Amino acid sequence: MTSPNPSQFDTETPPVEVEINPELPGAETVPSALRLQLRQFQLWFEKLPAPVKVIVAVVLISVSLSLLTKVLHLVASLISVAISATFLYLLYRFILKPALSKDI
Repeated sequence: MTSPNPSQFDTETPPVEVEINPELPGAETVPSALRLQLRQFQLWFEKLPAPVKVIVAVVLISVSLSLLTKVLHLVASLISVAISATFLYLLYRFILKPALSKDI
């Protein structure tokens, strides 16, 4: 068995250039319809006078915080249900099931 000539491996590899196409599906992070709606809202907001901008900002912040609190209440409720279900299962498994098997 002969070993390969070391000069074969000394050649440089040619540089490779890759063109990235941003138009591929899934390349966008925000859908175009949502982007259009946000742009329309931004243009409408910029046309408003300063006092009305403050009122709109306060209303948007209050609605956003309200939605956030509702979501957090939902998550807290789900966690409470999961903890209660786990407690009831452990109660059944270690207390009620052995007591029921002794009666039979």
